[in-house]
Amino acid sequence: MTDHSYVAGVDVGTTKICTLVAQTAPNGQLDILGIGVQPARGLKRGVVVDRADAVASIRKSVAKAERMADLPIWGAYVGITGSHIRSRNVTGRVRVGPSGEVTADDIDKVIQSARDNVSLDPDREIIHALVRDFAIDGQSGVKRALGMHGARLAAHVHVVTGTTGAMLNLKDSVEDAGVKVQKQVLEPLATSLAVLSEDESNLGVVVIDIGGGTTDVAVFVAGAIAHSTAIPVAGNHITQDIAKLLHISHAQAEEIKKQFGTAFADMVSGDESLSVKEIGTGQENQVPRRLIAEIIEARLEEIFLLTVEDLHRSGMYHTLAGGVVLTGGSCQLPGTTEMASQIMDDLPVRIGTARSVGRLASQVASPIFATGVGLVMHAAAEGAYASPAQTPTQLAWLETSWRTVKEWWSQNVQRRIAAYLPRR
Repeated sequence: MTDHSYVAGVDVGTTKICTLVAQTAPNGQLDILGIGVQPARGLKRGVVVDRADAVASIRKSVAKAERMADLPIWGAYVGITGSHIRSRNVTGRVRVGPSGEVTADDIDKVIQSARDNVSLDPDREIIHALVRDFAIDGQSGVKRALGMHGARLAAHVHVVTGTTGAMLNLKDSVEDAGVKVQKQVLEPLATSLAVLSEDESNLGVVVIDIGGGTTDVAVFVAGAIAHSTAIPVAGNHITQDIAKLLHISHAQAEEIKKQFGTAFADMVSGDESLSVKEIGTGQENQVPRRLIAEIIEARLEEIFLLTVEDLHRSGMYHTLAGGVVLTGGSCQLPGTTEMASQIMDDLPVRIGTARSVGRLASQVASPIFATGVGLVMHAAAEGAYASPAQTPTQLAWLETSWRTVKEWWSQNVQRRIAAYLPRR
């Protein structure tokens, strides 16, 4: 490919790293070219806790996507989440210039005014300042203020912040893996871009992404984001509960959850059992499948109750006429949509998967890819191509290969040489 019209997204999760490469077509549609999924190491609740492990996992995910797409990835939009994320709605106000017509400069100033109204601790910074709507001379609900006339301009803005340390650790981990971070994007914002219809976001809808380390929540009202948060309980906690109670490995618990898990214990008959291997002794034990379901039911119920509590606290619960959209790996457990609807006062609930994205659409038609697809959609919308336009593809591959050789040298050859040097 010589026009470099491709974009990339890296979803750095607690349990998996997902890298997607997509080509942008002249009609604006995306065509997924490469997918790289790698089990994550070095992350906890969406935050890097072991940089070396995180870098290795990201590098492997990126390499898989590069091989599948037959393209180098120079830059990518990277998802960010974690319990350190905070959000609030603020209002900025400015006077329109002498012409009385709202200019791009007026819009920049009113957004900056809103940002200035956010009091930040020294260890926090703004990730996004997203305009919900404008008001001109007191008339609210204006979606596009540019070119309109008035004397006073206000902007209602959703501001998302994160801790500087967590953001830098994620950025450095991705860049140490050889990919420039073009932008860090709030994961539920990216997910929503991939799974929501315009009607849903206008009517009022909540996206609940049950990931590995966190459950990301985003509410959209009147076509704009109105609330976002990350709840520190998610799918990995279900797996840990199963592993601890049954004295089995985390990997075995994850496999049991995926193969035999259900959201309700009543979905399983009392006489079904599973064979598990106890850690340490290696002893084979028979465990009632209903017990697995009871463990899962308790955690999923906690996740949805915490979500409802957060939505009530934010004042957003009454706005959800469009219902609930679930994404993330754990939402695929049988009965999950029914549980969400039951806990959330019988609101309509559906599973959210990414809209059609070209030749690999069937391979990413799963809730686990929703965030990754949203990231490449976001990058495409902003024209953030994954390779510099002035760099030929051949040179890109050469430099990518040289980067790989240098990493291999530093990690292996130098260590072996040092082992043979005489000790002084």
